[in-house]
Amino acid sequence: METHIGKQHSLERFQAMVAWQNRVLAVFGCYIYLSKERVSYRIVPICFMASSFVLLSLYSAVQAWGNMGQAVLSIVVLFYGIVGVTRLAVAISNPAGCYRSIQIAEEMYQRANGSNPAECKVLAKYTDLFCKSVQLYTVCFVLSVVVLTLMPFALYLLRGERYLPLGIVLPFTAETDAFGFWCTLAVQLAYMYTGPFALIPSQNIYFAFVFNICLQYELLIERLKQLDEMIRSSNNLKLTVRDQLVKIIQLQQESTNYITHIERFYQLQSFVEFLCNSLQVALTLNELHRNFWLPGLLILPIAVMQMLILCSLGTLIELKSDQFKDQLYDIAWPEMDLPEQGMFKYVLKRQSDKMP
Repeated sequence: METHIGKQHSLERFQAMVAWQNRVLAVFGCYIYLSKERVSYRIVPICFMASSFVLLSLYSAVQAWGNMGQAVLSIVVLFYGIVGVTRLAVAISNPAGCYRSIQIAEEMYQRANGSNPAECKVLAKYTDLFCKSVQLYTVCFVLSVVVLTLMPFALYLLRGERYLPLGIVLPFTAETDAFGFWCTLAVQLAYMYTGPFALIPSQNIYFAFVFNICLQYELLIERLKQLDEMIRSSNNLKLTVRDQLVKIIQLQQESTNYITHIERFYQLQSFVEFLCNSLQVALTLNELHRNFWLPGLLILPIAVMQMLILCSLGTLIELKSDQFKDQLYDIAWPEMDLPEQGMFKYVLKRQSDKMP
C-alpha cells in the first residue's frame, strides 16, 4: 500500500509542477500543455512583442554598425527574439502535439508498477530531479533579469550615467536626450519583463520531457533486473518469465515511440536554440577579446548555461541508454527456453536499431 502511495505522490508532484508552468503560459494565451490543446487571443500581444523585438534588434544593429560593441549587443539580443519566435511557432503550429508530449509523460507514471519499491523509487528520483531543475532554472533566470533591469537605475543614481541594458533603440528617438533615453529604457524593460517570463515555463517543460525519457530507461533497467532474478531463481516459471518479457517489450516500444515523437517535434526548436546560443558565445568572446565589454560579462554565462543545459540533458539520455544496453547483456538469457530467447533477442534488436 505504501508503494502505491509513493507512485501516486510522484505523479501528483509532477502534475503540480507542470500545472504551475501551464498557469504562466495561460497568461500569454498558450493552453498547449492542457487538454484544451489551443491558443487564445491573448497570444497576440506576446507574438507582437517577439516579432517587434526581432525587427527592432535588426534595426538597431544596422544603426550601430559603426560602433562594434553596440552592434554586437544588438545582434546578440536578436537571438533571444529568434528563440522566442521559434517557440511560439511550435506552439501555434501544433498545440495538440505539445499536449500529447506531456500526456505521454504522465501516462508513464501510470504504467509503473506501484507495488514494486524499486520502480517507485525511480519515479520519486526523477520527479525530484525535475522539480529541483525547474526551481533552480527559474530562480537563476529571474534573478538575472532583475539584476539586469536594476542596473540602469543603479548606475544613474550612483554615477549619473545613462545605461541601456538591451542593444535596441527606437526609431525617431535620440538616446542622448533625456526623453529619448527614458522612452527607450521603458520599452526595453517591457521586453525584459514579458519575454523571459514566457520563455521560462517553455524551457521548464523541456526538462519534463528529458527526465521522463531517463525515467523510462530506468524503469526498463529495473524490469531487466527483475527478469534476471526470475531466470536465475530455482523456482523459475516459464509463464512468469514470458510475462516479464512482454512487459519489457511493451515499455520499450512505448519509450521508442515517445523518443521519436520528442525528437521530431522539437528537432527544429532545439537546433535553432543551440545555434543561437553558439553564435552568442562566439560574438561575445570576440568582443571581449578586443576590449572590456560589460554586457558580455552578463551575456556569456547565460548563453553558456543554455548550451550546457541542452548538451548535458542529451548526454544524460545517452548515458541512460548505455546503462540499459549494459543491463541487457548482463541478463542470463542462455538459461531461458528457446521461445523466450527469441523474445529477448527482439528486445536486443530494437535497442540497437531504434533507441539512441
